Amino acid sequence: MSELLLLIAITAASLYWLAAMRCKELAISIARRECNKCEVQLLDQTVHQHHLSLSRDSTGQWRVWRHYKFEYSEDGDSRHFGSLIMLGQKVTRVALETFNPIIH
Repeated sequence: MSELLLLIAITAASLYWLAAMRCKELAISIARRECNKCEVQLLDQTVHQHHLSLSRDSTGQWRVWRHYKFEYSEDGDSRHFGSLIMLGQKVTRVALETFNPIIH
């Protein structure tokens, strides 16, 4: 019985890891696309997950809510921050510090 539980736990962890890697690859792709659209350079290896939680989508289904942060440069010397929010595998918001800041 304990072997079965261990197998289920390993399988669940593996499936979560695969989904997390797909979401990170999507976040990198979206951040790169947004930086290209604003004609700035996405700094390599700067996209990282900042926050993780559960939230409901528009249909009421529970989804994993991920907040990613990244850095970009306008001129090669300066560093600015951007953020990207995903609900499940759907991007809900992308913001670059110097282009479309979020006003609270």
